[in-house]
Amino acid sequence: MENEKDLSNKEFKETAGMQFARAVKPAGCILLLLILIGVLYLCFTSGTDPIPGYEAPQGTEYYSDHLDELQTELQEHVFPQLDGEEDSRVENGKLTVILENESFAVSRSAILRYYEEKLFDFQRADK
Repeated sequence: MENEKDLSNKEFKETAGMQFARAVKPAGCILLLLILIGVLYLCFTSGTDPIPGYEAPQGTEYYSDHLDELQTELQEHVFPQLDGEEDSRVENGKLTVILENESFAVSRSAILRYYEEKLFDFQRADK
């Protein structure tokens, strides 16, 4: 068993992180943190608008009472802008949207960018 004297005689080894921080100095650490914040900002705020310039004409509360108008809005303005073939029908108090299997995820996320999920029931088209 080692005693306290033996422990204090051992050499202190720096970790890789300690060596890096010593090499870049405090100004370098601050610069790296600022770059990290910038990258995170870009990651969380960037993204393409699936339908450029489109905004939902009404809110969720309105469309929850008028699903037929939501269906018309999607068929006239949203579905033509999406890839693949889409269809919809009103069932059980929700708008059932049937999307092609190949473009299901992209089309679903594009619709949910403008409307809340509680209005919809998404299904894959069987082919």
